[in-house]
Amino acid sequence: MQACALSSLPAGINPQYAKSDAENLSAVGQLYHSVYRFTKDWRHFMKRSSAVLKALARESLNGRIGLPVAAYFLTVVFTFIPVMVITNFLNPYSTVSIITNQILAYIVSLLVSLCSAGFSYMLLNMNRNRTFQIKDLFYPFSSHPDRFLTVHLILLLISFLFSLPLEILSYTDDPYASLMLSLGASLVSSLVSILTGLFFGLADFLMLDDPELGAIDAMKKSLQLMKGNKSRLLYIQLSFLPMYFVGLLTCYLGYLWIMPYVNCTLT
Repeated sequence: MQACALSSLPAGINPQYAKSDAENLSAVGQLYHSVYRFTKDWRHFMKRSSAVLKALARESLNGRIGLPVAAYFLTVVFTFIPVMVITNFLNPYSTVSIITNQILAYIVSLLVSLCSAGFSYMLLNMNRNRTFQIKDLFYPFSSHPDRFLTVHLILLLISFLFSLPLEILSYTDDPYASLMLSLGASLVSSLVSILTGLFFGLADFLMLDDPELGAIDAMKKSLQLMKGNKSRLLYIQLSFLPMYFVGLLTCYLGYLWIMPYVNCTLT
């Protein structure tokens, strides 16, 4: 096709320049097609029903669930060991100790978010029939980790600001009041995290697909893609509540299989 186009050039036009222009236009066209296909794939994914997404997840995990289970177990270990160490040094009677431990807990949360993004990267590779391995957990650490940290820091700050009033009130001499206020702060934080996830839940996936995409741009694109899809995502998340209840009955051991299935459905 390119040869035919060059052979029909008007007189006086240098074929070399025309060839160069044709190559540039071809490159631009390929780039446009790549971006269009990327956006179209995500929009197509967002329009699939909950039943279809779960069926695809089961098919993807069939005979290959061992590695995702091991990866999720490592993520849990990376979460709880630092938290246990921090809690062990907590002095509940020292305000400085409480604030320091809270800050350290937030830092651990941000670092664990990189592993969570790596877990999503593993499941993305698996769903796309690409090679997936345990080292995928650490992929975000080598792919501009500041992008993932920025997104999760912003979401963490939003959650923190909403739960801060109850957190401050929980520092009281009344043990019962302190416990109830702390639980209230945790509940508010969880609800805010769920709500922000409905708006910015695709940010990690978008950055995993595009290593050059910045944090703010990823959040803007997630916000755009989630328009009209937030209720569907919430419905899918709520549909897993019975499985979460079953996981509780197994002393949390069932979560080693439940969470890879949940994340694979949402990936």
